[in-house]
Amino acid sequence: MMNRRDLLKASLGSMLAAPFLFGQDAEAALMSQGATNETAEATHWTAESDVVWTTPSKDSAGSMPLGNGEVGINLWVEEGGDLLFLISRSDAFSEIARLLKVGQVRVSLTPSPFAAGAPFHQALRLRDGVCEISAGENEGRVVLRVFVDSEQPVIHCVGEAAGPVRVQARVESWRREVRTLSTDEEKNSAWTMLGAPFPLVESADLFPPAARDAVTWLHRNETSPAFRETLRTQSLESASDAIADPLRRRTFGGWLTGSGFTATGDDVLATPSPVRSFALRAAAPCLQTETAAEWIAAARGAASRSADWEAALRRTSAWWRAYWDRSWVVAGGDRGADSPGAEVRSPVTRAYTLQRYMQACQGRGVYPIKFNGGVFTVEPKKEGKELNADWRQWGDPHWYQNIRHMYHPMPASGDAEMMDPFFQLYERARPLAEARTRLYHGAEGSYFPETMTVWGTYANSDYGWDRKGKHPQDVDSPWWRYAWNQGPELVALLLDRWDYTQDKRFLKDRVLPMAVSVLTYFDTRFAKDAQGRVRLDPAQSIETFRTGVVNDMPTTAGLNEITARLCALPDSLTTLAQRKFFAHMKTAAPVVPLEEVEADGAKRRVLAPAQTYGPERSNVENPEMYAVWPFRLYGVGRPDLEIARASYARRVNHLDVGWGYDGNCAAILGLSDEAARILRVKCANSNPAHRWPATWGPNFDWLPDQNHGGNLLETTQLMLLQPVGNKILLLPAWPEAWDVHFKLHAPQRTLVECVYRSGRIERLSVSPHSRRKDIVTPDFTTRPVIPER
Repeated sequence: MMNRRDLLKASLGSMLAAPFLFGQDAEAALMSQGATNETAEATHWTAESDVVWTTPSKDSAGSMPLGNGEVGINLWVEEGGDLLFLISRSDAFSEIARLLKVGQVRVSLTPSPFAAGAPFHQALRLRDGVCEISAGENEGRVVLRVFVDSEQPVIHCVGEAAGPVRVQARVESWRREVRTLSTDEEKNSAWTMLGAPFPLVESADLFPPAARDAVTWLHRNETSPAFRETLRTQSLESASDAIADPLRRRTFGGWLTGSGFTATGDDVLATPSPVRSFALRAAAPCLQTETAAEWIAAARGAASRSADWEAALRRTSAWWRAYWDRSWVVAGGDRGADSPGAEVRSPVTRAYTLQRYMQACQGRGVYPIKFNGGVFTVEPKKEGKELNADWRQWGDPHWYQNIRHMYHPMPASGDAEMMDPFFQLYERARPLAEARTRLYHGAEGSYFPETMTVWGTYANSDYGWDRKGKHPQDVDSPWWRYAWNQGPELVALLLDRWDYTQDKRFLKDRVLPMAVSVLTYFDTRFAKDAQGRVRLDPAQSIETFRTGVVNDMPTTAGLNEITARLCALPDSLTTLAQRKFFAHMKTAAPVVPLEEVEADGAKRRVLAPAQTYGPERSNVENPEMYAVWPFRLYGVGRPDLEIARASYARRVNHLDVGWGYDGNCAAILGLSDEAARILRVKCANSNPAHRWPATWGPNFDWLPDQNHGGNLLETTQLMLLQPVGNKILLLPAWPEAWDVHFKLHAPQRTLVECVYRSGRIERLSVSPHSRRKDIVTPDFTTRPVIPER
């Protein structure tokens, strides 16, 4: 009887003589042919969302994403040409803080199996995180597998050919020379440094000698003008000890090698003679090292640790299968008349699954997922911009109101550990934030800018380069000058992870210190009224209301939510000093603002953007809805639901895509028809100029729009499952006519699996069983319809 390793190894050869069979089908066919005692695995639930193409692509707009959470690639095959992959990381920052691509590799086969009109099949097998490509016919047929090692920063490209082929791999770089950003549009991708009173210069990539069977390339920051000039401009030089320079000596690139390959130039590997099989790998670490030689040794070491591609494939497949077993959403009956792709049975299933795949591909790096494209941006030619792949709209900073959307859904997905890059960004910045509070405001504690660099400062383009006649605390940008809601929301997300995981060490070492620091800022920075409540002034209600604002809803709602949750923690998990402080801040939190409006000939109370605010509106947000999401003070199962529903019905701005959170609010308010409508819009937001179905946007930002994708996940989850106190609302906003089989996580380490079909719950599994009593099942007869405004 053949073992699984032998079966997988033999499958490449078997596929050459068989019809186009991939993944499960290939294994099942092989098992039935040569391993009669083996039984084929059942089709995995992700199979219906696998992405399959039967023609090559024209350029990178036709690329397919792969990744291991740290290293991501955009992979495509050119018709009549080559296989290419563009390598990216979340931490590949240049000396001017631009997030650059690591590089691009072109793999050429001679004779080429990718000739125009030749058979072609490219499939992303989600179950295993592998792209399988079959091309050509007869003696010219080739089968390729491309994947990123789940445990090493290494990309593998392995192939089998029916006849002998020559293989060449070339590293392509558009950064061979020192470069100065020349246009304002190009400088937009260096948002932190946009408007700098000096040239923005990036060093060239280097191609040092490597080894007989390898080529290497690297980008190394010998200096860090972005970090140095930012601290100087923002009067933070005296606090430089509070944060490490993340740019200086940062080095990234690749070590490209393969058994039987020989370096034929500083950027080319090739097989000396034709071969029938090959295995290429590219290691792409990013490190801060004293010398370039240290980085080269580390890259070579990573490549060596992943030298056995079969072992790398086994562990990668195992990682992905375990990931998919954490949670899932498989819907039915959700196709609408305008749903794209007749071959897609359930647009919700596919969109949800592909976005969760995207999050896993880029969610385990040093820094968080970038809202404006993540690591999967490509050159913006389809958007009419003659710029290279290093460009992205809105550049390098992490914008809190955008970045949050990828992390809100993670606890319910069972992906709590993937929240670490997000939390660590702010935890690393906290010492500098506390120093800034003392220097700027003579207060204590921490607050975080909306557009924040990876070292914790404002982006200079928002802070303002020209400081003549200004105090250090004077911020130029009116969009976020007096916005303070970031800290409370960060604490709320930290508490979410605690609620779901019940990790006491996480609570003690990470949640409570951040909570104390954030609340201390509000306690010491702002005056208090006659009742001892914090008066948030100066303030603004996110980007929408910027004049005359006192006690803005986003910050006020946040303070009320987090202080209540902190006070509810068991005494055994907090100190007496912490309990007293949290209780003090709970009574000091401003009252949630409401206002009276005329509706249907009568006066009624609704949520207000702030206690007081001027009438001028900017941007297109509805800040009053922050009391519903992200701060869940109102909703199904909570007091005053009708106040919140009326507020939603009369909101000025309607935002179905991008960072708009209407879908989340509709789900929390139990408005199932409205939530379903918005979810359909989200699932149809794929950019038609790009081939990958989950290329959302660009909407307000850039593509693939990751805050749109994160919102899509969050809306779906909230429609299916909502925690309210110790209760768990089942299907609180799921349409009665849609079927679904889901498995999601809930607080107190609870796992809920439900099969809902044809209007009835067929199966419900709750673990631990003691939580079964806390499930609240839906009553579809009482579902409201959102009133017309």
